[in-house]
Order: sequence, then C-alpha cells, then structure tokens
Amino acid sequence: MTPGGAIIEVENLRKSYATDFWKKRTRVLDDVSFSVGENEVVGFLGANGAGKTTTIKIINRLAFPDSGTVRLFGEDGVARFASRRRIGFMPEQPYFYEYLTGMEFLGLCGRLNGMGGRETRRRAVAMMERVGLAAAGGMAIRKYSKGMMQRLGLAQALLHDPELVVLDEPMSGLDPMGRMDVRAIISELKSAGKTVFFSTHIISDVEALCDRVILLDRGRKLAEGTVAGLVGNEVQFIELVFSSPPGGEAGPDMPPCIRFSRAADDLVVRVRNVDDANLWIAKMGGRGSKLRSMTQVKPKLEEIYVERLSGTAGGEGRDAS
Repeated sequence: MTPGGAIIEVENLRKSYATDFWKKRTRVLDDVSFSVGENEVVGFLGANGAGKTTTIKIINRLAFPDSGTVRLFGEDGVARFASRRRIGFMPEQPYFYEYLTGMEFLGLCGRLNGMGGRETRRRAVAMMERVGLAAAGGMAIRKYSKGMMQRLGLAQALLHDPELVVLDEPMSGLDPMGRMDVRAIISELKSAGKTVFFSTHIISDVEALCDRVILLDRGRKLAEGTVAGLVGNEVQFIELVFSSPPGGEAGPDMPPCIRFSRAADDLVVRVRNVDDANLWIAKMGGRGSKLRSMTQVKPKLEEIYVERLSGTAGGEGRDAS
C-alpha cells in the first residue's frame, strides 16, 4: 500500500493516435492526472469520445501512453502479474467465446487467474447468482442478449474477489432493473472494503454511487472532487407545494415568486429565498391552504458539468477522440 492509501495513481498521461497515414495524430489524452484512494468509489465522467476508455486501457496495460506514468498499489509497471491478480476489469464491450456456456467461460477466467477448480466453481456459481444469470449458466453465450453479456462481463470481473474493480461503462445495454442491480453491486463492493473506478456518461449513476468524480472532456480533466464539493451549497430556488385553497386560486396580491403552476390538485410555487417562502406560507395558510412540502433545490451535477463544458468550448489545440 502506498503512503496515503492511493490504489491508482495517474500522472500526466498523454496519448495520441494516427488516424490516417497523411493526417496529423489525433490527441486523445492531454496531461491527465488523478488518483483513486483505498475503498473509494470514483466515477470517471465524460461524454462519448472524452478519452475515458483510452485512460482505462492504459491503466490495464492494454494501451501505452506517449508520456506519463501509472502506478497501481504503489508500484510502477502495471503488467506485473501479482498486481494484475488484484484487479478485476470489465471492458466497455466484453469479448466472449460464444460457443462456451456462461459457467464454462467463468471456469476459463478462473484458471487464467490461477484459481483452483473447486474455488472457481464455487465463486462462479455465486457470481452468476449475484448478477442475475443463475438460470442461464448452462446456456451458450451466443444465445445471450446484450444485457446478459454485460452481466456476464461483470461476473468475470468479480470472480477472483479483486481488491480493485475497474469498470468501463458498466451500465451500458442494461434495462432499469439491470442498472439497479449493478448499482447495488458497486455499493456492496464499497461496503466490503473494495476500491471501484468506473467510467460512465450517466450522471445520475455518479451522483448515487460515488465518493468522488473526475470530469473529463476531449482528453483533458475539467475538474475532480466530491459531488457535493463540485455542486456546492448554493440554493437555486425553494419549491413549495400547497393544497388548493378552499376559496379558489391565489389572487394577484400574493408575494413575489419565480414560478407559479398547478399540478393535479396542488399549487406549486418557486421562490428565491426563505423570506419569500415564509410570506407564501403565511398567505396561503390564511386562505385555508395546507403546505404539503418545501424543498431547497440545488444545482445538479449535470448542470455543473454542462457549465464546465461550455466554459472550455472552442479551446485551441484540443482534438476530440
């Protein structure tokens, strides 16, 4: 373990690809640095083409940077066999030997990880159960749907009980129930003391799961921090929901508001501050209306991300991957 408990350390990664013999190289990563601590769940957030998959490939030694370094568990050289056994990796598009059954495939993965036959079978049965494929263990993978293949990819990543789990777009191809299952698994890994680093473009998953988030755009890191730290404590508005007053709609003498609307049998009011909220509560109460709810609405991570993107749009020397 490294001082400070860093599991992944990425420093100044740069990567470009030659897309055509006659064209200049396309820059995919531009001086990207970040770290992932022990027992953290960190989301790697960015639009398609932001450079997330390239970064993850470099971490897993499936691609090599033009410059920069990656350390895993405090050691250089991520190809070291001992370190790789401590990592579970699920690529964005898992590849399978489709003539194998799900259980046979996990058996192969177990042997590649140096697991014994009995241990492999025990873990394979448990993982197939956990990802919702218990009934499909004897089915040929070629008959699996895309969502089932995604679940099998997650099962193989967790088979050998790794300390670090790296997932590239783990929610891709899953229905809402499948996404809920993957969210639950990530939460369980956190509770078990594991470290999880996953890429996604689904912002709600990051807000629900992550201790920290890294925002990436066109190969550059825009920001890094906790979700609360990036969003801040500023309240955009206060939303009040009232029952309809017995005497009918609110009249023109009501306090100031940002928005006034009807939702079914309720009245919904948005105000700028607590003082205006109190005025509305007193006024509507005097008309016989009941306050059903009062909510302080803060910016969402999605809004912060879009704001950061708009602030960097049109920058020089930045090529989309």
